[in-house]
Amino acid sequence: MKKKSILTSSDWLIALAMAYAAVTLAMNVFCMKSLSWGTGVTFSDGGQTISWIVFLISNVIVEVWGEKESIKVITFAAVITFVLLVIGRLIVFIPSLAEYEEQNRAFALVFSNGPRTMISSIIAFWVGGFVNVHIISRMKRRREHDNRVSFFIRASFSTLIGQTVDNAIFMILAFAPVGISIYEMMWKDIFSSIIIGTVIELLVESIMVPIVTIPLFRHISRIKEEEEK
Repeated sequence: MKKKSILTSSDWLIALAMAYAAVTLAMNVFCMKSLSWGTGVTFSDGGQTISWIVFLISNVIVEVWGEKESIKVITFAAVITFVLLVIGRLIVFIPSLAEYEEQNRAFALVFSNGPRTMISSIIAFWVGGFVNVHIISRMKRRREHDNRVSFFIRASFSTLIGQTVDNAIFMILAFAPVGISIYEMMWKDIFSSIIIGTVIELLVESIMVPIVTIPLFRHISRIKEEEEK
Protein backbone atom coordinates (compact mmCIF):
# COMPACT_ATOMS: atom_id res chain seq x y z
CA MET A 1 0.00 0.00 0.00
CA LYS A 2 1.38 3.37 -1.03
CA LYS A 3 2.07 5.88 1.69
CA LYS A 4 -0.23 8.88 1.35
CA SER A 5 1.51 12.20 0.89
CA ILE A 6 1.33 14.63 3.81
CA LEU A 7 0.84 17.60 1.46
CA THR A 8 -2.02 17.85 -1.00
CA SER A 9 -1.63 19.38 -4.45
CA SER A 10 -3.35 22.52 -3.12
CA ASP A 11 -0.82 22.68 -0.29
CA TRP A 12 1.99 22.47 -2.85
CA LEU A 13 0.47 25.26 -4.94
CA ILE A 14 0.22 27.54 -1.89
CA ALA A 15 3.78 26.71 -0.81
CA LEU A 16 5.18 27.33 -4.28
CA ALA A 17 3.25 30.60 -4.61
CA MET A 18 4.61 31.80 -1.26
CA ALA A 19 8.18 30.80 -2.20
CA TYR A 20 7.74 32.53 -5.56
CA ALA A 21 6.63 35.76 -3.88
CA ALA A 22 9.42 35.61 -1.27
CA VAL A 23 12.17 35.11 -3.87
CA THR A 24 10.65 37.86 -6.03
CA LEU A 25 10.85 40.32 -3.15
CA ALA A 26 14.44 39.31 -2.37
CA MET A 27 15.39 39.78 -6.04
CA ASN A 28 14.13 43.34 -6.00
CA VAL A 29 16.18 44.16 -2.89
CA PHE A 30 19.35 42.38 -4.03
CA CYS A 31 19.25 44.08 -7.45
CA MET A 32 20.58 47.29 -5.90
CA LYS A 33 24.08 45.80 -5.87
CA SER A 34 25.94 45.29 -9.16
CA LEU A 35 28.36 42.35 -9.32
CA SER A 36 31.64 42.27 -11.22
CA TRP A 37 32.88 38.98 -9.72
CA GLY A 38 36.42 40.40 -9.56
CA THR A 39 36.52 41.53 -13.20
CA GLY A 40 36.38 44.98 -14.75
CA VAL A 41 32.93 44.34 -16.22
CA THR A 42 29.51 44.28 -14.57
CA PHE A 43 28.37 40.68 -14.93
CA SER A 44 25.03 40.94 -13.18
CA ASP A 45 23.15 42.47 -10.31
CA GLY A 46 22.52 40.74 -7.01
CA GLY A 47 18.96 39.85 -7.90
CA GLN A 48 20.05 37.78 -10.86
CA THR A 49 21.85 35.35 -8.54
CA ILE A 50 18.48 33.97 -7.41
CA SER A 51 16.12 34.96 -10.27
CA TRP A 52 16.43 31.49 -11.82
CA ILE A 53 14.49 30.17 -8.80
CA VAL A 54 11.29 31.98 -9.81
CA PHE A 55 11.52 30.54 -13.32
CA LEU A 56 12.09 27.07 -11.87
CA ILE A 57 9.01 27.43 -9.68
CA SER A 58 6.88 28.85 -12.52
CA ASN A 59 7.94 25.94 -14.75
CA VAL A 60 6.63 23.48 -12.17
CA ILE A 61 3.38 25.40 -11.70
CA VAL A 62 2.61 25.72 -15.42
CA GLU A 63 3.39 22.02 -15.96
CA VAL A 64 1.12 20.84 -13.15
CA TRP A 65 -1.68 23.42 -13.02
CA GLY A 66 -1.52 25.20 -16.37
CA GLU A 67 -0.90 28.69 -17.69
CA LYS A 68 -3.84 30.41 -15.97
CA GLU A 69 -2.73 29.38 -12.48
CA SER A 70 0.83 30.44 -13.30
CA ILE A 71 -0.32 33.92 -14.33
CA LYS A 72 -2.29 34.20 -11.06
CA VAL A 73 0.84 33.34 -9.04
CA ILE A 74 2.99 35.79 -11.04
CA THR A 75 0.43 38.57 -10.56
CA PHE A 76 0.10 37.78 -6.83
CA ALA A 77 3.89 37.94 -6.39
CA ALA A 78 4.10 41.19 -8.38
CA VAL A 79 1.42 42.88 -6.26
CA ILE A 80 2.92 41.69 -2.95
CA THR A 81 6.40 42.81 -4.00
CA PHE A 82 5.19 46.22 -5.12
CA VAL A 83 3.31 46.82 -1.86
CA LEU A 84 6.29 45.81 0.29
CA LEU A 85 8.72 47.93 -1.75
CA VAL A 86 6.41 50.93 -1.38
CA ILE A 87 6.27 50.35 2.39
CA GLY A 88 10.07 50.10 2.48
CA ARG A 89 10.35 53.37 0.59
CA LEU A 90 7.96 55.09 3.02
CA ILE A 91 9.92 53.79 6.04
CA VAL A 92 12.96 55.70 4.73
CA PHE A 93 11.18 58.98 5.50
CA ILE A 94 10.15 58.06 9.06
CA PRO A 95 12.47 59.83 11.56
CA SER A 96 14.76 57.72 13.75
CA LEU A 97 17.20 58.33 16.58
CA ALA A 98 20.45 60.14 15.75
CA GLU A 99 22.63 57.34 17.12
CA TYR A 100 21.30 55.05 14.37
CA GLU A 101 22.11 57.49 11.57
CA GLU A 102 24.61 55.18 9.85
CA GLN A 103 22.13 52.32 9.87
CA ASN A 104 19.41 54.61 8.52
CA ARG A 105 21.63 55.77 5.65
CA ALA A 106 22.38 52.16 4.71
CA PHE A 107 18.68 51.30 4.73
CA ALA A 108 17.83 54.38 2.65
CA LEU A 109 20.53 53.48 0.12
CA VAL A 110 18.90 50.11 -0.56
CA PHE A 111 15.68 51.89 -1.51
CA SER A 112 17.42 54.94 -3.03
CA ASN A 113 16.21 54.39 -6.59
CA GLY A 114 12.65 54.77 -5.43
CA PRO A 115 9.71 54.65 -7.83
CA ARG A 116 11.85 54.07 -10.91
CA THR A 117 13.30 50.79 -9.63
CA MET A 118 10.00 49.61 -8.20
CA ILE A 119 7.98 50.26 -11.35
CA SER A 120 10.71 48.88 -13.62
CA SER A 121 11.11 45.71 -11.59
CA ILE A 122 7.39 44.99 -11.45
CA ILE A 123 6.92 45.55 -15.20
CA ALA A 124 9.98 43.45 -16.09
CA PHE A 125 9.10 40.69 -13.66
CA TRP A 126 5.48 40.36 -14.80
CA VAL A 127 6.25 40.52 -18.54
CA GLY A 128 9.21 38.13 -18.25
CA GLY A 129 7.17 35.70 -16.16
CA PHE A 130 4.24 35.84 -18.58
CA VAL A 131 6.53 35.19 -21.57
CA ASN A 132 8.12 32.24 -19.75
CA VAL A 133 4.89 30.44 -18.86
CA HIS A 134 3.27 31.21 -22.21
CA ILE A 135 6.18 29.70 -24.14
CA ILE A 136 6.41 26.58 -21.99
CA SER A 137 2.63 26.12 -22.19
CA ARG A 138 2.60 26.47 -25.99
CA MET A 139 5.52 24.06 -26.38
CA LYS A 140 3.85 21.50 -24.14
CA ARG A 141 0.59 21.57 -26.13
CA ARG A 142 2.51 20.86 -29.34
CA ARG A 143 4.20 17.74 -27.95
CA GLU A 144 2.30 14.52 -28.57
CA HIS A 145 4.68 12.41 -26.47
CA ASP A 146 6.19 14.05 -23.42
CA ASN A 147 9.42 12.93 -21.75
CA ARG A 148 12.33 14.25 -19.69
CA VAL A 149 14.16 15.55 -22.76
CA SER A 150 11.21 17.56 -24.08
CA PHE A 151 10.58 18.90 -20.56
CA PHE A 152 14.22 19.97 -20.31
CA ILE A 153 14.13 21.66 -23.73
CA ARG A 154 10.98 23.70 -23.13
CA ALA A 155 12.00 24.62 -19.55
CA SER A 156 15.43 25.82 -20.70
CA PHE A 157 14.18 27.60 -23.83
CA SER A 158 11.33 29.36 -22.03
CA THR A 159 13.76 30.46 -19.32
CA LEU A 160 16.22 31.80 -21.90
CA ILE A 161 13.56 33.97 -23.53
CA GLY A 162 11.80 34.92 -20.29
CA GLN A 163 15.03 35.85 -18.49
CA THR A 164 16.28 37.88 -21.47
CA VAL A 165 13.03 39.84 -21.60
CA ASP A 166 12.97 40.30 -17.82
CA ASN A 167 16.61 41.41 -17.56
CA ALA A 168 16.45 43.69 -20.60
CA ILE A 169 13.28 45.50 -19.51
CA PHE A 170 14.46 45.92 -15.93
CA MET A 171 18.03 47.02 -16.62
CA ILE A 172 17.01 49.52 -19.30
CA LEU A 173 14.02 51.00 -17.47
CA ALA A 174 15.71 51.10 -14.04
CA PHE A 175 19.31 52.02 -14.81
CA ALA A 176 19.54 53.61 -18.27
CA PRO A 177 21.78 56.74 -18.04
CA VAL A 178 19.13 59.33 -18.80
CA GLY A 179 19.61 61.53 -15.72
CA ILE A 180 16.33 60.91 -13.88
CA SER A 181 17.55 59.00 -10.80
CA ILE A 182 20.49 58.83 -8.39
CA TYR A 183 21.81 55.41 -9.36
CA GLU A 184 22.30 54.81 -13.08
CA MET A 185 24.68 52.61 -15.08
CA MET A 186 26.69 52.97 -18.27
CA TRP A 187 25.19 51.34 -21.36
CA LYS A 188 28.08 48.86 -21.65
CA ASP A 189 27.41 47.66 -18.10
CA ILE A 190 23.69 47.43 -18.76
CA PHE A 191 24.13 45.26 -21.86
CA SER A 192 26.86 43.11 -20.29
CA SER A 193 24.61 42.54 -17.28
CA ILE A 194 21.68 41.53 -19.52
CA ILE A 195 23.71 39.09 -21.62
CA ILE A 196 26.05 37.58 -19.04
CA GLY A 197 23.40 37.54 -16.32
CA THR A 198 20.95 35.69 -18.57
CA VAL A 199 23.59 33.13 -19.58
CA ILE A 200 24.50 32.45 -15.94
CA GLU A 201 20.83 32.12 -14.96
CA LEU A 202 20.18 29.75 -17.86
CA LEU A 203 23.16 27.57 -16.98
CA VAL A 204 22.14 27.34 -13.33
CA GLU A 205 18.54 26.45 -14.15
CA SER A 206 19.63 23.94 -16.80
CA ILE A 207 21.51 22.15 -14.04
CA MET A 208 18.54 22.37 -11.68
CA VAL A 209 15.90 21.15 -14.16
CA PRO A 210 16.86 17.44 -13.99
CA ILE A 211 17.84 17.66 -10.30
CA VAL A 212 14.93 19.67 -8.89
CA THR A 213 12.30 20.74 -11.44
CA ILE A 214 11.49 17.37 -13.05
CA PRO A 215 11.43 15.33 -9.78
CA LEU A 216 9.28 17.99 -8.09
CA PHE A 217 6.92 18.16 -11.07
CA ARG A 218 6.51 14.38 -11.14
CA HIS A 219 5.95 14.17 -7.37
CA ILE A 220 3.21 16.81 -7.38
CA SER A 221 1.67 15.38 -10.56
CA ARG A 222 1.33 11.95 -8.89
CA ILE A 223 -0.36 13.55 -5.88
CA LYS A 224 -2.74 15.46 -8.14
CA GLU A 225 -3.58 12.35 -10.18
CA GLU A 226 -4.34 10.36 -7.02
CA GLU A 227 -6.67 13.11 -5.79
CA GLU A 228 -8.55 13.12 -9.10
CA LYS A 229 -9.20 9.34 -9.05
